[in-house]
Amino acid sequence: MIYKPKKKEIPFRPCDYPGCSECGSFRAPKDRTLKDYYWFCLKHVTEYNKNWDFYAGLSSDEIEQHIQNDTTWQRPTWRLGQNQTVWRNMDSAKDSFHLFNESELGMNGKYNPPPQAHIKHESKLVEAALFLQVEFPLKVSEVRKQYKRLAKKYHPDTNAGDKEAEKMFKQLNEHYRYILKQLGEHK
Repeated sequence: MIYKPKKKEIPFRPCDYPGCSECGSFRAPKDRTLKDYYWFCLKHVTEYNKNWDFYAGLSSDEIEQHIQNDTTWQRPTWRLGQNQTVWRNMDSAKDSFHLFNESELGMNGKYNPPPQAHIKHESKLVEAALFLQVEFPLKVSEVRKQYKRLAKKYHPDTNAGDKEAEKMFKQLNEHYRYILKQLGEHK
């Protein structure tokens, strides 16, 4: 035996157009709230839709405001970094730019960034690696190999009193010592 569900009987709803006795199968909004509807037959719903104006009765400024609100789905918006109360107690929200963290706001309400020591340290390491022409991740063997190559190139004995080569050799030694210290190879 095969079960066949009974089709729901749709009650006959007459067309809301005055004087029409057709079945009102198509709904059309009564106003901008889109909460209450007319029920029309196909002929009258197409006629109603051609003549219906969603913005009827609004001034041009009100229409413009409504269009702007539609771009954000009628939800409130604010400038980046404002309305911090939304994010204040949300552990799941990662705020790597510290835009919403009140603990880092100064007395004047402006952002006071944390100390930049680690950034200077990283930039100095990058600068040293670029000078020695080595790639990350840094390997002691590669750093030493590159140092020997550049030391031969800039050494004062091979450049016969060239002041620029002497300056480069000093910088090379500074960068080399710094990288070795960061890698834990040089005390």
